[in-house]
Amino acid sequence: MTFYEIGSVNRNDLSKAVYEAHGGMSYANAQAVVGLIFDLIKSRLANGEKVLLSGFGCFRVVERKDRKGVNPKTGETIVIPGRKAIKFKPSKNIRSVWSL
Repeated sequence: MTFYEIGSVNRNDLSKAVYEAHGGMSYANAQAVVGLIFDLIKSRLANGEKVLLSGFGCFRVVERKDRKGVNPKTGETIVIPGRKAIKFKPSKNIRSVWSL
């Protein structure tokens, strides 16, 4: 099974793909590289910066507004407080894959 035949991809799958693509790297080093990439993305987003991965897409932090909700047990109207969320916009390359 190749990397591209996997239904869902996790950190170990990415580490394995890096390990297999780079002949002189140990699996532990491949795991460290993938971990560093994720840590960098998380730290940039935590600072409110956008993260652009050319050919893949752009991650950015957006502010969600307060909204009204209903308590299902009591039927009481409540206000759900706003929060920060991460939004992803895929590149044109990725969008073309979805249209297949």
